[in-house]
Amino acid sequence: MRDNRYVNAPAGFVNQAQLAQSVNDAIRSLNPQEVVHVAYSIGPDSTGDPAMFFRIVLTDAASREDRLAEVTGRVASTLFDSIRPIENWGLTPYFSFRSFSEQTIRNDPEWS
Repeated sequence: MRDNRYVNAPAGFVNQAQLAQSVNDAIRSLNPQEVVHVAYSIGPDSTGDPAMFFRIVLTDAASREDRLAEVTGRVASTLFDSIRPIENWGLTPYFSFRSFSEQTIRNDPEWS
C-alpha cells in the first residue's frame, strides 16, 4: 500500500540543477576516509516508480567485513537525511556499494 503523504514526481519534472546541488552538499559531509566516490542517476525502478540510484565506492578499509554494515548504513542514512529524496524530490532511493578494489577490477564507467 502506498503512503499518500508522499507524491512521486516523474523524473522529467525534477530540477536537475537543484538536485545536483543537494547531492553535492550531502557528499561533502561524507568521510573521505570511507567514501571514494558517489555517482547517481534518476529513472524508473523495477515497478516503474521514479527512483534515485546511488552508486557508492568505498575505500577498501571501509569495505572490510567488520566495518561494512556500519559504514554502508551511515553513508546511506547521511545521504537520505540530507537529500530527502522522497519528501523533496518524489524519488525512491536505492543504494549500491562497491569497494575501491572492486571498482578498479570492474572499471564500470557508471560508477566513476
